[in-house]
Amino acid sequence: MDRDAASSSGHGSRLDTASPDASSGGELAVRVRRRPIPRRGHTKSRRGCFSCKARKVKCQENHPKCVNCTRIGLVCEYPEPQQPQSLIRRVSSSPAATVQSIPTPIMFTMDDLRFFHHFVVTAYPPLPIQRADIWADVAALSHEFDYLVHAMLGLAASHLSLYGADYKSQALSHRVKAIQSLNKSLSNPCSSLAEGDARFAAILALAFQASCMPDGMNEFLSMIRGCHVIAETSMPQSFEESMFGSFTSYGYTSSIRALVAPGALNLTAAEEALFDEFILSLRALGPLVSNPIEVHFLASTERITKLARTSVVEAFAQFTAQYDLIAGASNEEFAAFANPTNYPAQLLLIHFMLIEYAVGELALGSAGERFAFRKRVCIAWLDQLVDTLPEEYQSYIEWPKRFGRIMKSPK
Repeated sequence: MDRDAASSSGHGSRLDTASPDASSGGELAVRVRRRPIPRRGHTKSRRGCFSCKARKVKCQENHPKCVNCTRIGLVCEYPEPQQPQSLIRRVSSSPAATVQSIPTPIMFTMDDLRFFHHFVVTAYPPLPIQRADIWADVAALSHEFDYLVHAMLGLAASHLSLYGADYKSQALSHRVKAIQSLNKSLSNPCSSLAEGDARFAAILALAFQASCMPDGMNEFLSMIRGCHVIAETSMPQSFEESMFGSFTSYGYTSSIRALVAPGALNLTAAEEALFDEFILSLRALGPLVSNPIEVHFLASTERITKLARTSVVEAFAQFTAQYDLIAGASNEEFAAFANPTNYPAQLLLIHFMLIEYAVGELALGSAGERFAFRKRVCIAWLDQLVDTLPEEYQSYIEWPKRFGRIMKSPK
């Protein structure tokens, strides 16, 4: 992870609930891979391949593949001479070229190389849990599918922006291109196992990009639905046969069971009180909700809080049930539920996002370090809702605001 991002995130094992001004458990630090032993300096190559540039090693510039890429099995691509640095495929518009020309390879800017490196090292999605190997395989696959590489670069740009860098315009550009290209791909039958894996990897990366965007709460829900659609309808094999085959409700729960101690969360008296106040705040929303999905979502969120006090593994299993509820809603139900002006539903969602963060922080400890970014984005989503919520709903957001102050407190 970039040093500026790493230095901005602390780590703590508890939620400090003594008072709104007391120190809170620091944000979990994102794990970085062990840095290799520094190599001897070398003359900078200006015509080296993209892989060597991203890894900051000297490229031998052998064609068609350099020695480095041949040795470790990387895709070896070189910049096109005298081509503008553009991510858009350029095809000649002349009649003769229309018949015979081949689109030029996608070209990367230096920012894009940084995004790719940041994705591979730090910003790849934290799900499936502790399966960095899957995302390493996805990165190796990305050169074959435009929508996948744009989704990866967009996620990395948004992740860096969440930690203070200003790559919002690049993040949005890559996101738009990824969605457009993925939609075009989905209009045709899936032709291979690799394409099915690329489609699912792209939509999951887009979902996690939304979860890094300060205004992305409702977009995140839409992308979660997209994950379910692609898994069920747009892969040539059963989902269990794909490289993401372990990423099922059962697989997720099994991963959690391997990471957390059995039984209930070990809550302090202050944390017990915080959970009690959360339930009261959630129940206050009862008279505001009316349609079935909202009623079900409210009841299930309260159930999570109660389960955390008896079996934290069961609480995590209920998280998956919540997302399954959203994914299984009809288009009409979901459009109403995720409407930004449906303030009761927005209040339900921010309660859920905050309790999901709290349970994860308390239960996973250092094992949840790759979810550290959720602290920042939950605060951003809460602040945005506070700013847009009409006056008549402000009393219903008091508990989230109090918990937000705890999250913002310095370590």
